[in-house]
Amino acid sequence: MIAHELVCHVPIGGVAAVRAPRILTTLLGSCVAFVLQDLRHRVAVLAHVVRPTGQGAALGPGSLADKAAPLAVDLAIQNGADRRDLVVRLAGGGRMFDGGLDIGAQNVAALRRESERLGLIFAGQMVGPRDGGSFVIVDAGTGRVQVRALRTGDDASWQAVLLEILGQRGSA
Repeated sequence: MIAHELVCHVPIGGVAAVRAPRILTTLLGSCVAFVLQDLRHRVAVLAHVVRPTGQGAALGPGSLADKAAPLAVDLAIQNGADRRDLVVRLAGGGRMFDGGLDIGAQNVAALRRESERLGLIFAGQMVGPRDGGSFVIVDAGTGRVQVRALRTGDDASWQAVLLEILGQRGSA
């Protein structure tokens, strides 16, 4: 893990908000990154959603889609976002296993419903790889959201991308 004051890593079920020049990161499987941004005020929120609905806090405040989306809106506004400027992007939701429930697709559907219910602008979806395993980097300063496949033995690739972004900050 890269320890840097500009990087905020969101753990499974977590949710965090940052302002520019900070960066949010998370690692995903069938989970979905709910990314909420105000590009004008350079505020970003990332919730690591594990399940569509449920009771209680589950794995953390960002783990349930029906609770994470409204919480993300509140955090964005508390960090200086204008509700009218908020846009939603979804990332991840890869299918980890053949057969059975496709929890990634259920998470995506639940987050789309919540976004609509909350009157948010939907700006796109980047589905994770079929075998799951991806990392997400959200740059509050530029608004850029990157999703990359994470392959076995490839744990250095997401760190390289993050270090490249941080290096660009140092030279700006």
